[in-house]
Amino acid sequence: MPVSIDPQIAATFYRYGESSFLDVSGQFHHPEQISIGSDVKIRGDYSLEIIANEIGPKPKIIIGDGCICEQGLMMSALNRIELESDVIIEPRVYISDAEHDYRQVGIPVKAQSFIETSGEVLIEKGARIGAGSVIVGNIRIGRYSIVQPGSVVEQDVPEQCMVSGAPAQIIQIYEPVLDRWVDMGKKMEASDHRLLKPRQKPPLLSICIPTYNRSANLDRCLNSILPQLEAGAPVEVLVSDNASTDDTPDVVKRYADRYPFLKYSRNNENIGGDRNIYRVMREARGTFIKMQGDDDYYEEGTLMPLIDIVRSHRDCGIIHIHTYNNDRRVYTAEGAQAFLATATMMSTFISGMILRKEDLDQVEQPERFLNSSFNQMYLQFAILMKNPKFCVVNWSMFQFEGNQPSGYNYGEVVFRSYQSILKYFIGKGLTEDNLREEKMRSLFSFILPWYRGIIVNRYHTDISRFEDIFSEHYHDEPYYEQVLNEIRALTAAAQS
Repeated sequence: MPVSIDPQIAATFYRYGESSFLDVSGQFHHPEQISIGSDVKIRGDYSLEIIANEIGPKPKIIIGDGCICEQGLMMSALNRIELESDVIIEPRVYISDAEHDYRQVGIPVKAQSFIETSGEVLIEKGARIGAGSVIVGNIRIGRYSIVQPGSVVEQDVPEQCMVSGAPAQIIQIYEPVLDRWVDMGKKMEASDHRLLKPRQKPPLLSICIPTYNRSANLDRCLNSILPQLEAGAPVEVLVSDNASTDDTPDVVKRYADRYPFLKYSRNNENIGGDRNIYRVMREARGTFIKMQGDDDYYEEGTLMPLIDIVRSHRDCGIIHIHTYNNDRRVYTAEGAQAFLATATMMSTFISGMILRKEDLDQVEQPERFLNSSFNQMYLQFAILMKNPKFCVVNWSMFQFEGNQPSGYNYGEVVFRSYQSILKYFIGKGLTEDNLREEKMRSLFSFILPWYRGIIVNRYHTDISRFEDIFSEHYHDEPYYEQVLNEIRALTAAAQS
C-alpha cells in the first residue's frame, strides 16, 4: 500500500497543504523551495529537483490544489515550474525550464552546467499532460488544454487546445460557440487563426515609450532595450509617436526590421503628452506595463534581471523602481501611506513605474487627472486602493539624458497638480498628516533642488508665478518665510 512522506518531512516544504499525498518512494531536493497545495496526489518514483545555483526566498516548484501526478514524474526547475489547480500529469512525464549545456565539445554533457535562461514553465488550471510527454523551456500551457501522450512541447499551447506530436502541434481546439472540439487542418486556414488569436498568451511585460520629436533620444533608448532582450523574452516594446515631425518613423523602422516584438503607432495629430502616455498604456497587452521615457536609457545588464523581478512579484499592483537608491534591495510593502513615504515625488517619474494591467483596468476614472502632467501618479494611488501590495526595486538602472523640462508651468505642476492628486486620496488611503509631511518632504528633497537646477542651468522652463503658487500652497507652514526668501533670491539671480 502506498505510504506518504512523514509529517515532519512535509513541514520542511515551503508549503504543504492539507490532505496531500507524496509517495515516500519519490525524491525531492530543497523542499523549502517546493510548494505543495491541498489535495495534491504525487505517486511513486517521482523526482522534484531544484537546480538553481542560488536558493532564494520564493518557491521554484509550485504544485497547485487538486493536482494529480502519476508515477515517474520528473521536474527540474532552474527558475520556476508551476502547475495551477486541478492539473493532471500522466505517468513518465518530464518537465524542465532549462537544458544542460552541450556546446563544449569533448566534455560530457553531464559535466556541463545548465544553460542560464529566464524562462519558466506554467501549466494552467485544469490542463492534462499525457503519458511520456516532454515539456522543456519557457513554456505556457493554457487552461483546460490537453497534451496527447508522447508529445514534445517546444512552444506555448493556447487555452482549450489539444496538441500532439514531436514537436507538438495543435490538432483540435474547443469552440465555445459551437460547444464542441474542432479539428485543425495540417495547414491552418485563416479561420483557424481567428479561433486561436484570442487565446494567445500575452507577454509578461509591455515596455511603453511615448515620444515626440526626440528621434536621437529614442534611438539611444531603443538601443539600450532591444539588444538586452534574450530570444523568447516575454516582452513587447511599444512606441507611441505623438505626430513627430522629425525622423522618428525611420528610427523605429530600422529596429522593427530586426526585432519583431517592437510595435509602432503614430497619432494623426499631437494629442498632448498626458494623452499619449495614456494611449500607449491602453495599447499594451502585457500582464505588466512598464512606462519608459524616451530619454532614459537602461544600463547594460539590467533588463533581464528586472524581468525576473516582475515575474517573481505577479501579485503586486505596482513595481516601483527607486532610482535614487542603488543598494539593489527588492522588497514589498502595502498601502498608499507606505508607498508615498517610499516613492514620494518619484511616483511621477514614468520610467520608474510598472503597473499590473489587471489592476489598471479596474481603475474607475483613469483619465481623472489627464491634463495635470501627473496622471500616471494618480493611476498608481488608484491601483493601491484595489490592490495595496507593491514592490520596490532599489536600483539606479538608467542613464538620464537631462532634457530641459518644457511644455508646462513648473509651479503649476509640482505644487498644484501634485498636491491636488494627493488631496484626492485623503480618506482613500492617505490622511491630512500624510499630506502635510509630503508637502515638506517633496519641497526640500525635490522641488527646490530642481528649481535651483533650472536657474543655474538657465533652462527655458516656464517658472512664471512660481513664488505666487508656492505661497498659495505653503503660506501656513512654519518654514514658509525661510523658503520664500530662498525662492526670491533664486528668482532674482535668474533675472540678473
